[in-house]
Amino acid sequence: MSKIKFWGVRGSIPTPGPTTVRYGGNTACVELRHEDKLFILDAGSGIRLFGVELLKKKTPIKASIFISHMHWDHIQGIPFFTPAFIPGNMFTIYGAEEADKELETIIAGQMDPTYFPVELEEMNAKIEFKRLYEGSYEIDGIRVDTLYINHPGNALGYKFHLDDKNVVYISDNEPFAGASYSGSYDKEYSEDILIGENSSEKLIDFIKGASLLIHDAQYTPEEYKSHVTWGHSPYDYTVNLGLQAKVNRLALFHHDPLHNDDFIDSMLEEARKLARRAKSNMEITAAQEGMVIEL
Repeated sequence: MSKIKFWGVRGSIPTPGPTTVRYGGNTACVELRHEDKLFILDAGSGIRLFGVELLKKKTPIKASIFISHMHWDHIQGIPFFTPAFIPGNMFTIYGAEEADKELETIIAGQMDPTYFPVELEEMNAKIEFKRLYEGSYEIDGIRVDTLYINHPGNALGYKFHLDDKNVVYISDNEPFAGASYSGSYDKEYSEDILIGENSSEKLIDFIKGASLLIHDAQYTPEEYKSHVTWGHSPYDYTVNLGLQAKVNRLALFHHDPLHNDDFIDSMLEEARKLARRAKSNMEITAAQEGMVIEL
């Protein structure tokens, strides 16, 4: 059995407060466990509380940390991840480098003394860095596929093959550059709505048949009109991806910092209407801190 738990579901910046209590205000961090293996998807502010939880077992911790991309809301929790300061723990950080900066340099940069009082080299756990490209890898005995996605900088989507199930994690992504957008993807639920410089078939094939798809759904269709090229998706686009790829379950992710709990409720209801209109049994939920999904 595999277990997924959400520790941070917000995008861009942490948003604590009374209006975000139900869905949570921490930035991206997802726990993925399969048998005795621990994978951590992104290291936003949500990884801090996850670290506190990990320490309760008082046993050495070994985990693989997959960073979707190097924007602050996906790495800002690393300096506050207490297990990384404890000798005997082991972490391998995977991700895509930038053309002019290595992975370790990027992570260490936010812990430069100018910005933070503790430097990366002062973390006493064993920490390794491994660059990933688009392709397929075997990591800790699990097949992990990667795909470059449409977000400023080098960003990766991940697909984890877990026996007869698979989980796809695409945190920050938007319709490919050049895609036609007239205000809604809720037209015909046909493949020709996904067009652009990159192949829509490649993205759909990557997602196809996922037991669980976790995907960026930061904007409403109306909001997306003024945020094209910002690197995020309107929820109708995300629903369409799930429908075309015939995924079993979709978790809307990377909630906008301006969206309170009630607003996310309304987006979720509209997303479910799209699936019902398409006569699909795809289960749709909005990712929520503390939510656990078992596969």
